[in-house]
Amino acid sequence: MTKNMPPIAIVLLLLLWGGMAAQAQQETIRPSTVGIYGNTTSLFQAPSPYLNAFRDKKYVYPFYQYADLSIVSPQYNFSSNSYLRYRKIFNGDQESLDVYNLYLDFSNSANTYEMRVGRQINTESVNYVLMDGILARIRPIDGFELVAYGGYQVKKLQPDPEEPTDSFGTYGIKLKTDAILGSMISVGYELYDPDDSSSRQFINVSFNRVVPFTDYADIYGLAEIDVGEGNLGLLTAGIGVTVIRSLYLNLEYDTYNLDKDRDEFQLDPIFDLFSNGRMQQAKVGVKFVPTTYLVINGSYAFTHYDVIKDNSTNGSIARLGFNFDFWQPIGLRAFQGFYFIEGADDNDYAVGMNTSLYENITNEWQLEFAFAYAYYDKITNQDGNAFSYIIGSEYLVFRNLVMRTDLEFNTNPDFSKDVRVNLGLSYYFSRNL
Repeated sequence: MTKNMPPIAIVLLLLLWGGMAAQAQQETIRPSTVGIYGNTTSLFQAPSPYLNAFRDKKYVYPFYQYADLSIVSPQYNFSSNSYLRYRKIFNGDQESLDVYNLYLDFSNSANTYEMRVGRQINTESVNYVLMDGILARIRPIDGFELVAYGGYQVKKLQPDPEEPTDSFGTYGIKLKTDAILGSMISVGYELYDPDDSSSRQFINVSFNRVVPFTDYADIYGLAEIDVGEGNLGLLTAGIGVTVIRSLYLNLEYDTYNLDKDRDEFQLDPIFDLFSNGRMQQAKVGVKFVPTTYLVINGSYAFTHYDVIKDNSTNGSIARLGFNFDFWQPIGLRAFQGFYFIEGADDNDYAVGMNTSLYENITNEWQLEFAFAYAYYDKITNQDGNAFSYIIGSEYLVFRNLVMRTDLEFNTNPDFSKDVRVNLGLSYYFSRNL
């Protein structure tokens, strides 16, 4: 779906989609005995424009069917999950059945070991990886956990369009503990072994702890070392401080080296637009909650980019967001956000804003409106304005069945007029066997 949508519209849909559906999902109770639970979602768009490799415009009609099914047995400490997506592009030649999850999970009653077998998202690796393999967790003594994993990813069997550029194997081991120096510490090793290029080895270390003799500050850090290259691939270090009860301040330093030849090791899509070498970045973040009805989040990052050898430049990223919940008696909530991105020079930047409103007409019916605007200059090798408007509705037809409708209008340098309708239906279920 995202391939065919203007980026600014993607942000709005992610903001809007899920209000009533999330509520229905939260009401779903997992079985306390052997049982099944999950959900199905159907989504249709009409029409959805996109540009081909020759920048010719074409209108297609994509349909998506998602299915999420879990089986649990608390008595035998067993569970399984499958998450599938069927994708059909009408008026086009794209059709696929994609498997994101398909695994079995076992553990013992004392929870000293856990084993997951099958297709799964591995969050313990250097980057999140959709892995076909085994992940095991062993807790030999209190406060220590050993994680080991190994698997393989066949390129042609991965979801489209997210499939990797090459088939590869991934293997690793990690030790975690919260029993040393009052800290959360982890040390890990990973081997990344692609079929058609050289293997890579990584060592990663992380920690997080409360600053001694305080109850209002914590420090954290993460380092990933590319052993073969002898390169500090990633380093993050920061401190968070509760200045006053409702004001939280975060200071952070980040640096990593872009791997131009391996897309899977490019960590920051914004940074990748401006740099071919090492990035260094200083960040400050603020969260302020002046009342229970207002949350303010802000951040600023100053970044140094190495563009080519002996040539570097600086840039900035600033964000500010407001979550309003002043109008509870009339069921109205709102969000307002602003951002500014500066790249390689003064003529390489983007500035934008987005707004969303949520109004509960009844307990079963919610109306939503979103607006986004951006002006960008050379950020995407284009200049111009982009607008997006979405009017949406979510209706709880009956318990756990949610109907979603959206009317969407976009305009940008690629599409002067893009009007589409999004139709969705989600059903959540839970049943004891």
